[in-house]
Amino acid sequence: MPRLPGTQPPGQAMAPGIDSRAKILAALVLIAAIVLTAPMDLAEFLVVIIFIGAVVALLDGSVIAALRRGLLVLPFAGAIALFAPLASLEAGSWAGVAAAYARGWPLILALLAKAYLSVLIAGALAATTPVPELLRGMQALGVPDIFLTLFTFLLRYRDLFRAQVAALHDAIASRAPRLRGWRRLMLYGSLGGNLLIRAYERGEQVYDAMLARGYAGTLPAATPLCWRAADSGFLAIGLVFACSLVLYH
Repeated sequence: MPRLPGTQPPGQAMAPGIDSRAKILAALVLIAAIVLTAPMDLAEFLVVIIFIGAVVALLDGSVIAALRRGLLVLPFAGAIALFAPLASLEAGSWAGVAAAYARGWPLILALLAKAYLSVLIAGALAATTPVPELLRGMQALGVPDIFLTLFTFLLRYRDLFRAQVAALHDAIASRAPRLRGWRRLMLYGSLGGNLLIRAYERGEQVYDAMLARGYAGTLPAATPLCWRAADSGFLAIGLVFACSLVLYH
């Protein structure tokens, strides 16, 4: 059976690192500091990126991968940020749209910067923490078990879902290569419903198999968490940096 992402092969020990609870708490505090503070200038933005990059590098993560992952939020945040200057317009008054955007472009940049940094921190957490440790840390911090179970199986079966989508795409390409327009759109809708039914049936089968193996609502933890002095120091550094961002403004 394939292993969850981030798990170690049997017999191979994982070197002790920073406790996942310390990483999660530090990430949440830093995200809160970034979201709640005033808009950053370019120097502050670069300082935060350098700090996050240094932490990722020290934890043996890929800095480039974390920076790229943060870019995924820009299309969604950009669509929201583009409408932010319009909030200052009076109802029914569209004459000052150009003036509103001329005054509101710093707000657009601030929203994009906050969104990018928030996703960057979350991506850095995921890049430096194996999935089993991340789930155990979330469980220890009180995240409901149902969300942890859903998150676990989302990661477990995402590759299978991608394989099924690719198989459907190959079937369309081989059996209807010239199908275009509305008929192709209707075919995609039909296949999407078929895929949803398959996912539901597989979920029922997996649940029945889990019940047969003693599942009682929570997934078992492989190894217990252990808080060390290094974890306290890591969390303290995150708190100090977050407080510095808040107090600087």
